[in-house]
Amino acid sequence: MDLFTYVFFAFVYIMIMHFAMGIKDDFNIFLMVTIFVIGAAMGAFLDFYLFGFAAAVVLSLVLW
Repeated sequence: MDLFTYVFFAFVYIMIMHFAMGIKDDFNIFLMVTIFVIGAAMGAFLDFYLFGFAAAVVLSLVLW
């Protein structure tokens, strides 16, 4: 998985959570985007974006 694919999947996941799960607060959306930026940084550091995406999904579900 490269960075472009990570950004695409992160955008799709955030939009699904925003529209389907009813996350309407702007702060929660900002928090979720921040979590996925941290996940991208972890993925870049480990050179394995799939791990960063999985970690970001788990963190977003834990902090939701």
